[in-house]
Amino acid sequence: MIDVHISCHADLQALQDRSDGRMFVKLVSLESVRIASDSYALLRNLIERRYWRCPQIDLLSLVASVAVELHKIKHDLFPLLVAQGAELGEGFPKALLLLKNSAFALVRLGKDAKEIVKKCVGSLVEEDGFLGKVEVVGRWVKYNVDEVLKGARKFAWLQSRVPPVLDAIDVLLSTPVYFPDSE
Repeated sequence: MIDVHISCHADLQALQDRSDGRMFVKLVSLESVRIASDSYALLRNLIERRYWRCPQIDLLSLVASVAVELHKIKHDLFPLLVAQGAELGEGFPKALLLLKNSAFALVRLGKDAKEIVKKCVGSLVEEDGFLGKVEVVGRWVKYNVDEVLKGARKFAWLQSRVPPVLDAIDVLLSTPVYFPDSE
C-alpha cells in the first residue's frame, strides 16, 4: 500500500492522475476551510472509484459541511433576509427560520467534529480553537434570530449585527485546516 500525505488541495488534484491500486491517503492540511467542500468532493470521488483509504475522511466531511453552512449564511441567507426584511413580507419569517436552522447546523457540526478529533491520536481539542469558534458563531446567529422571532428586537437591530458575523464567517472560511493523526 502506498502512503500519500496531502498538504493542500493541489495535492488532491494531483491524485487524479495516479492509477495506483491501493493507497493510504493521509490528510495533513488544507489551505483553508473555504476549499474543504471541493476537497471533500474530490477525495470522496477518488476513494469510491479506487481501493484507497483515508482515515480523516469523516473529519473532512464535517469541515466541508461547516464550509457549506458558512457559505449559505453569507451568500444566500443574509442577502435573502436583508432583501425580504426591507419589505418585512410574508417570506421574512421563513428567511429567519432558515437562518436559525443553519445556526443549529453549525453548532451540531462543531460538536460532532470535536468528538471525532477527541478520538484521534494525541489530540487535544481546544474550546477557543476553530471548532469552538464555529459553535460560537452558530450560537450568536441563533440568539440574534430568536430575539427577532420572539419580538424582543426589531429587524433593524438584527441588520446592525450582520457585519460582525460576516467578518467572523470570513475569518472561519480563511482558517487553515490541520488534521490530527487518526488510526
